[in-house]
Amino acid sequence: MSVLEKKDLLFKAIPVVGLYTNAESSIIKKMINVAIGNVAVIQVKELKRQLDLSHTAVYSSLKTLQLKEVITKLQSQPHSYEINLIKLEHIITLYQNITL
Repeated sequence: MSVLEKKDLLFKAIPVVGLYTNAESSIIKKMINVAIGNVAVIQVKELKRQLDLSHTAVYSSLKTLQLKEVITKLQSQPHSYEINLIKLEHIITLYQNITL
C-alpha cells in the first residue's frame, strides 16, 4: 500500500507529529486529497477559498513546505506540486512511534 493510500492515517498523524503549523497541515491534507499519483494540481485561490486561509498564510505555508522539502513546485505544469512521499512516510513513522 502506497503512502498516499494511507490517507486516514496521514490525516491523523499530520497534526499530532507537530512538524507543521495549522495552515501547513491543512495545505498538506488538501494536496493529498487532490493528488493523482504524487502530483497535486491546485490553484492558490482555491486553497484560500477551500481552507479559509489568508493570501499571506497560503503563500508563506507553500514556501515553508517547499523549504522543508515536503512539496516541490513543478515548473512544467502550472499550479502543480510534487508531494515528497518519503516525507509522508516519515510523518507516519513519527506518529506510530508517538502512539506506541
